[in-house]
Amino acid sequence: MRKWLRITLIVSGGLLTLLVLLWLGIAWHIRHNKTAILQQISDRLNDRLHGGELLIKDMEPSLVRSFPNVSVALEGVSVKDSLWNTHHHPLLDVARIFVKVNTFSLLKKQLDIKQISLEEGVIYLFTDSTGYSNASMFKRNTKVKAEGKGVAADITRLQLKDVSLIIDNQQKNKLFSFDIGQLKGSMRNHDSGWVCNIQTAMRVGSLAFNTERGSFLKDKPLQTDLEITYNSTRKQLEIPQQALYIADQKITAGASFSFGELPKPFTVHIMAEQIPFRVAASLLTPKIQAKLDSITLDKPLDADCVLQGVMMPGEQPLVKVTWKTVDNHVTTKGMELQECSFTGRYTNEWIQGQPKGDENSVISLYGLTARVYSIPVKADTVDISNLRHPTLMGLFKADFPLTDLNGAQGEEGVFRFTGGTAKAALFYKGGITAGDTIIPYLKGQVRMEGGAMEYTPRNLQFSACNALLDFNGQDLFLQNISIRTQKSNLQMEGSVRNIARLYFSAPDKLQLDWKVRSEGIDLNEFRAFLGKRRQSKKASVAANRRKISRIASQLDVMLSSCIINVDVLLDKLTYGNFIAQQIKADLSMKENNVTLRQVALNHAGGSINLSGAMNQDGANNRFKINAGIRNVHIDQLFHAFNNFGMQSLSSKNLRGIFSATAAVSGNILDNGRMAPQSMYGTLSFDLRQGALVHFAPLEDIGNIAFRRRNLDNITFDNLKNTLTLQGNKIIVPPMQINSSALYMDVSGVYAMTKGTDMYITVPLRNPKRDEDIVDKEERKARRKKGIVINLHATDGEDGKVKIKLGSKKEKQPEEEL
Repeated sequence: MRKWLRITLIVSGGLLTLLVLLWLGIAWHIRHNKTAILQQISDRLNDRLHGGELLIKDMEPSLVRSFPNVSVALEGVSVKDSLWNTHHHPLLDVARIFVKVNTFSLLKKQLDIKQISLEEGVIYLFTDSTGYSNASMFKRNTKVKAEGKGVAADITRLQLKDVSLIIDNQQKNKLFSFDIGQLKGSMRNHDSGWVCNIQTAMRVGSLAFNTERGSFLKDKPLQTDLEITYNSTRKQLEIPQQALYIADQKITAGASFSFGELPKPFTVHIMAEQIPFRVAASLLTPKIQAKLDSITLDKPLDADCVLQGVMMPGEQPLVKVTWKTVDNHVTTKGMELQECSFTGRYTNEWIQGQPKGDENSVISLYGLTARVYSIPVKADTVDISNLRHPTLMGLFKADFPLTDLNGAQGEEGVFRFTGGTAKAALFYKGGITAGDTIIPYLKGQVRMEGGAMEYTPRNLQFSACNALLDFNGQDLFLQNISIRTQKSNLQMEGSVRNIARLYFSAPDKLQLDWKVRSEGIDLNEFRAFLGKRRQSKKASVAANRRKISRIASQLDVMLSSCIINVDVLLDKLTYGNFIAQQIKADLSMKENNVTLRQVALNHAGGSINLSGAMNQDGANNRFKINAGIRNVHIDQLFHAFNNFGMQSLSSKNLRGIFSATAAVSGNILDNGRMAPQSMYGTLSFDLRQGALVHFAPLEDIGNIAFRRRNLDNITFDNLKNTLTLQGNKIIVPPMQINSSALYMDVSGVYAMTKGTDMYITVPLRNPKRDEDIVDKEERKARRKKGIVINLHATDGEDGKVKIKLGSKKEKQPEEEL
């Protein structure tokens, strides 16, 4: 080994040995003079206290912790103010404090503390409602400086481990709580103040600027390397903008606090780039989180938050939050926004000068573009104000093909569109949550052109659909509506009063006043309205519930439950075999009820007037009708109504001009046909110029008794009677029939299927012999002269009516049934 190296090692080893021996000597000195040094530390710290108590249970030197300096371990340290017995919050209560002491200052019998480390305890800065603080017991040691006996300990480094820091100001309703796992801080003094650098990992228990409003960053882990500066001249604490990691999310934050004269303002500025919405919301107070809880964003956004206020009791800080997102997917209650881009702003002081809080808060969206369930929507500005009772206000515009509406309704939508376009410009102001009492306001227009669609609850196809929906605050006016089906065309207009107010809250109270005009309607295309509305499958409803918007699904509820008043004027109407012209109708429709207030039409060369009602029940649709029939051709009438269910008598057997008054009830099946044996009521009729053509029962009579008379085509004088309809049967009161071929007296029961029991009295006198008799009474007397045959018409074994000889029993027809 070279000489110089050997000398160097010897000298270094000697110096190190000397240093160790010196260090051990100092440690022995501390231990040997523990009582005096502990008293010195206590006296030095007590110089900073006024009316407080410092308690240190024990002290030992720490030989390894700060070599070559010496650390003194103070065990069980607590600091209590004079009112501790009242509020029970010690300013300091830790398991141990390590005090790093300048070694050479000890040799001079002075205490120069360079660093303090606190472990396992709590620092509690408490201020009660009167403004008294347990930190007020600290005072500056001016006496030492004045007497020139030394300089107070200049602590330049601070470390905390497993320490809770709580700042509880009950006078100002503020609570800041931090569970510090590790904190290392260093302080540099300068002429105007000091600079502190802190490296820490902690959990924020509370960051409540107003405890009534809740805490920001509640229970969030935080890691940061922080620089803090304090200007003692301006009494200003500054935290420059720098990075923090909250719940592993990078956030930049800065703050400024003024501790000078009132009002002592503060500002906190937080920025985050590409932060998930749920994470950003979790950093806010619980009340704000609850307002945002129904909103989800798939992609992160850029956010900026500024808190400004004054450190005064009861003062609510001003909160301003701005954010920006592009091509995001946003979901709220009852609404889904796809391809969504906008900038946003939140503030709790919408109207300056008014108290800050939920009632004066607003969420604003600017430059909104999105697809709302596939519908492209734009809005320059949307405001959601008063977050206690939220009100939405904005002008929304859209221009899109109608097929986009299919995605808005889901698989079980009310309408299924196959063509056409729509344009909308609507200003809305009103509530956005269920149970709102805010009166909504909706103004603007929706225009549809060239639409083609299916009304799925009734399986109806429409084409060439054009419409203008004009919203005027509370009311809706439907104008210039035209619709075509395969065989029908309609021009319509209407109005719904108070639709904005009642659409969600009470759709059954809405009334749709509707006018229909048409050159021709084929009601066969609308037979589906007689059946039950097609119901969505429960499984499908559950699967699509997330997809169907609240507004679209409510449309089906409104259409099915509101009252619809219809004024109809048609040139021609077709329904099965029924053809009418010049139809005028006034009717009302509810969910399961159709009321015909007045219907007038021309049919079969005459006119018909109707009034009545029908209750819809799917397979059976019960109706009651009052009808007045004037001068219609009876054969056409029977053909139009499918012979009223009769089998033996049809339109081919009848001729004549028919007038009647009817009050009947019955059932119409869901296929539009009359239910068999369902007709009940009365029918008073007057048949002029009547004829029976090839009516089988009369032809059978001719085969028995009147072979020389023409019973294939029998003409009648005026024939009048009042019939009673009882389901399958027609009750015929005694009635004289004077025809071209024979005289008859008829009474009994005629059954449409089975149960015919008719008694027919036929004088054999030929009516041809009485044609020249003018006197009606004489003609009536002569018809009974000669031979009279009594016939009985009943059902045969083959189901057809058979006529045989038989006398009438001495009972009323009703008793024979």
